[in-house]
Amino acid sequence: MGSDHSTNSVHSVAPACAALILLLSAAWAVHASQPGTVPVAGWVERVRLSPGDVVLEAKLDTGARTSSLHAVNLQQFERDGKHWVAFDVVGDDGRSVRIERPIVRIARIKSALGTDEARPTVTLGMCIGRVYRVTEVNLVDRNSLTKPLLVGRRFLKGRLLVNLNRRYLLEPACKRKAVP
Repeated sequence: MGSDHSTNSVHSVAPACAALILLLSAAWAVHASQPGTVPVAGWVERVRLSPGDVVLEAKLDTGARTSSLHAVNLQQFERDGKHWVAFDVVGDDGRSVRIERPIVRIARIKSALGTDEARPTVTLGMCIGRVYRVTEVNLVDRNSLTKPLLVGRRFLKGRLLVNLNRRYLLEPACKRKAVP
């Protein structure tokens, strides 16, 4: 008799659990579609940079504070009494774009090898999904790394959640914005 009672209990709990899971899934779907909800990105996404309108693959790294961009042919110069840098960026399509930006600071970064590096830092517009923000990006030779762009917490915080088990959840879809 005790086994019949426990079998009946299991049979009555299973539909209740299924209904609860269905209800929670529906609630999450409604919540995720609401304006103001933080979008979920994969740990690798395609990012559109501005200026230059170049799209490249990026690693979204919640462990890094600042974003880093693989830039080649760096040339520092002065313009109107301010320090500037010109550099080339190659997009996923193989197109090379020359960008000139004022240097906002020289970042002291501890590299993946543990050495301290001084890197010129500029502001660039970045678009991931529908999220656009002008943010600081330090320029470095990332040729030995798998992704040309690393997006750090300063861009991500409060704007995107990162799912470490997924890639390519968002395609750059921001309205075109010019970076001053």
